[in-house]
Amino acid sequence: MSVIYGETLYQIEELQTSEESNKENLFKIANRSNPKYRMPFCHQSVFVKTSLLKERPFDPSFKICADNDFFTEIYHKKYKFFKVNQIVSVYNLNGVSSNNFFLLQFENFKIAQKYNKIYFLTHSLQFVYALIKHLVKLSLPKSLATKIKTRFYEKF
Repeated sequence: MSVIYGETLYQIEELQTSEESNKENLFKIANRSNPKYRMPFCHQSVFVKTSLLKERPFDPSFKICADNDFFTEIYHKKYKFFKVNQIVSVYNLNGVSSNNFFLLQFENFKIAQKYNKIYFLTHSLQFVYALIKHLVKLSLPKSLATKIKTRFYEKF
């Protein structure tokens, strides 16, 4: 196995002081990504052979999606991925990628385009959908946006 990955608990709010209130903000999200164009796991929950990372380091031209580029490339090169049904990490959803919408979309598009020249057709629809969601989220008070988010995630 070249890549082993597990499940991730996603944290919607900032860390709380008590362990009890932290658990209220932890959710599991089903991995629905197509590994041909986007990694189907959280980067915090993956282990990669050191030799593979030395052979093919992350591309620093990608400010947000260097990991996605790396995993997409090795997937297309037929490296073996193995999933374990174990929670490996807790990841805060209020990170860099959630605060740089356009750069995230652009980099993901650029990566997918490397492997499918007509990807822009489906990506255009996905981009419009993501843009609408992003604009709605920005227009809502943070507490309401968080409450809506939690309805779409599986409670841990």
